[in-house]
Amino acid sequence: MVLNSINFYEIPNFLLISIVGMILIALIFGLVLGRFIFAPILTFVLLGIAAFILPNFFDIKFQPLLGYAAFLTVLSLLLSILFWFMTKDYRKNKKLKLQAKLQQKKFDENQNRAEMESIKHHENLTNH
Repeated sequence: MVLNSINFYEIPNFLLISIVGMILIALIFGLVLGRFIFAPILTFVLLGIAAFILPNFFDIKFQPLLGYAAFLTVLSLLLSILFWFMTKDYRKNKKLKLQAKLQQKKFDENQNRAEMESIKHHENLTNH
């Protein structure tokens, strides 16, 4: 049962909204969360679901919509690869800074422990 025939002006809205949504998902998962593979998977799942729901309401078949979902998934994958490549040096520098901070903290703790042992040893010598 077809409730509506699809209007010419409704398809560009779906295309525009899905492209903007895919870019936003890629930005959020890629740059903010650092989970690069989730953006293409989520894009395909959401648009795949839409490909099987929209034909119930509009006079359109699911095959073109599923093909469009695959196309946007490939674009999302390319964006994720691009984001991964662009942030590779930043992630490496961030990891190195974190390791240096941890090493400095361990060094400081060892130095403080040695100083405390020296002070205790000196106090024990002066008390006896």
